[in-house]
Amino acid sequence: MTLQEAKQTIRNDTVGFSEWVLAAGVLTSSPESSLDDLLACLKRRGLPSEMAATTLYVRTKRPRQDDSINSIILDHNDWSKWLASHS
Repeated sequence: MTLQEAKQTIRNDTVGFSEWVLAAGVLTSSPESSLDDLLACLKRRGLPSEMAATTLYVRTKRPRQDDSINSIILDHNDWSKWLASHS
């Protein structure tokens, strides 16, 4: 899957979960993907959102509350607000 196909797939509500996982993999591994692409992954829940959150933390250097798995924020709205206030 190309980067452009991944961008289209992650925003497509009619494709299946496995396609979203594949698209999230392409988007999270590509330095050319945008923060908006990663935010789109957060809307898909589960593995796509976990992959995107991990990449967002690395790219933005957003601090986590602690090292527990529960401190990872997967919420699209929370990330959108945080990015808006830190850009």
